[in-house]
Amino acid sequence: MEFRQCLPSDLDAVLRLNQDVYNSLEDKTLLRLNSRGMIASCLAEPNVTIGAWDGDRLAAIGILFVPQTDDEDLSHYVPTPALPAANQKLYLVDAAYRGQGLQRMIIRLIEDVARQRGFAMLCTTIAPHNKFSVNNFIAEQYVYATTVVKYGGLERSIYFKVL
Repeated sequence: MEFRQCLPSDLDAVLRLNQDVYNSLEDKTLLRLNSRGMIASCLAEPNVTIGAWDGDRLAAIGILFVPQTDDEDLSHYVPTPALPAANQKLYLVDAAYRGQGLQRMIIRLIEDVARQRGFAMLCTTIAPHNKFSVNNFIAEQYVYATTVVKYGGLERSIYFKVL
């Protein structure tokens, strides 16, 4: 498995992974399909998308997302002093690669990138009943902050970690 930053040229692979993961879920409230434009923005600076590649096959991704608007900034839900914060966004793991620890590996890689870029805190949203993601983020020392309604009516728990 090779971990590397996904580039704009990887847009179709990321979109395909998003669609494949969404299609594999029994509970579609765990994930939303993202637009081509949203994924393209995540592949461009100042955001960073880390992918796990098995040869030419994209097995998993995670995104360091730098909020540009107050609505995108999850740190205002967090009960800590104001720190330079970014979000972790859109973790996707292909069904054939689940259970191999890829999400946790990418979480740690994203944290390294965030530190290098001067962020002191990371925030993320997770569907409250997505036990695999909740458990992975808790195992990486993320702390529950609150649950809110976002993304067009989906309930999401907000977790954070001071780096």
